[in-house]
Formats: sequence, C-alpha cells, structure tokens
Amino acid sequence: MDIRGYLRRINYNGVVYRDLATLKELQYNHVLAIPFETLDIHNGVPILLQINFLYQKVIHDHRGGYCYELNILFHNLLTLCGFNVTLVAGRLHHGNGKFGREFEHMALIVELHGRKWLVDVGYGDFSLTPLAVTPGEIQSDGRNFYQIIDPVMLDGHPYLGVAKWNASKQDFKIDYVFTLTPRVREDFYAMNEYHQTSPESHFRRSLICTLPLKEGRISMINNKLIRTENGKRQIRIIQGDDHRDEILEKYFHMDMVYLL
Repeated sequence: MDIRGYLRRINYNGVVYRDLATLKELQYNHVLAIPFETLDIHNGVPILLQINFLYQKVIHDHRGGYCYELNILFHNLLTLCGFNVTLVAGRLHHGNGKFGREFEHMALIVELHGRKWLVDVGYGDFSLTPLAVTPGEIQSDGRNFYQIIDPVMLDGHPYLGVAKWNASKQDFKIDYVFTLTPRVREDFYAMNEYHQTSPESHFRRSLICTLPLKEGRISMINNKLIRTENGKRQIRIIQGDDHRDEILEKYFHMDMVYLL
C-alpha cells in the first residue's frame, strides 16, 4: 500500500508521529475526505475485504465505502505508520433496545501510552476524533458529546457501549456495542457477505452516501439529498441516475468514471 498516496487522499500533509495529536488529525481528515457509502451494494458489485482491492477502490478510484472497507484500510495505514492497533467487532443498536448480530460492525482500538482509544472511520455519523475507552467520561469531538458505557449486558454477555448525546431526549443514546477482543479480517467475512446479499440487510434496502462538512453534514439517502449546515436542514429530491451522479461528483468528490 502506498502510504503517501493514502495521505494525499485524506489531505494530510504533516509528519506522521506515533502520538495522539497525529491520530486525531488522521481520523479527522479521513472522515472529512472519504464518505461512508453503499453504492456497490446497491449496484450489486461484490465487496472484497482485501487490501489491494480496497486501496484501488477507495484511494486510487476516489470512492468511499462502509465500515469493513474503511476501517480495514485505516487499520492498515495506522499499522504501517507504527501504531499499535487492533480490529474489534461491534453490534449496531437498531432502536427499542434491539441490537444486531455479532461482527455486524467493525471498529479499531489504538493503544497509546497505556490508554486505549476507540477509532472508527466507517460508521457514518460518528465522532470525528478518537474516544478514550474510559467508561463514564464525557468526551467531545467538537460537535457532539460521547460516553463509553460499561457494561451493556446483551444475551448474558458484557459489552462496552458507545453513546452519543441526544439533545431532544436529554440523554446519551447508544450507537453500538463492542468488545476489546482482538479480531482478524476473516472474522468479518460472513457478515460482509450478509450485508451484501441478505434481504434483511439494511444496506440492501437503502442507498447511503454521507460525509461531514465543516459546519454540518451532507447525506444522500435513496432519492433524497439532505444537507444540514449551521443548524439548518435542506432536502432535495434526486431526479434520476444522471442527477445522482452529478451530486456524487459535486458534493462527495467521487470520480464517476469508476462507477460506469
């Protein structure tokens, strides 16, 4: 993998030190440059969790991806840069106290100077910076407040939960649960296949592309373009495939040549 090409893709121009400040900047740049998107699932294009395949798609072809793709790539980048980083598995919160399957989500744990940090560039609307795995501590990425909850008991097993402050509910709401058990890529192959092929998969039912902005977020969900900026929300209806491609190029900086 070409580290310099990856760093150019995420607009990172500094020296890569093995410290928290660099890790924060790498994650922040990554999520602002590379969208969470499910276009390949929507178009029936197989997603292979292989480094060369993912690098070609996301870095060279200027695409995005979903959790497995983006976090596998970022894991590889951090490892090559000397960080102590592991893959971990999570279960997404689907509302009403219901959680998804094991290995439904992938995140990263980076250990620095004896502290563990939750790093995730593949969730969508999530923290822009690493979160300390310190249960109960309220943390901010400059936009939202987060908290690690321990334990969250599911099916008789303890998990760590990562929760975001919900202003309307005046409470922290769990996004997903995870454990600190180290995983390998192969552990996620079955759920990667499930997300692409199962009629029950949320990603099969919905076309998603989302990217944070300096002061908000822009998302394409099915036939709607939703832009939230400075507290104002605008919704536009997408008028067909050509209009969708124009939006992907203009707002998500994708080169549509590679989607033809």
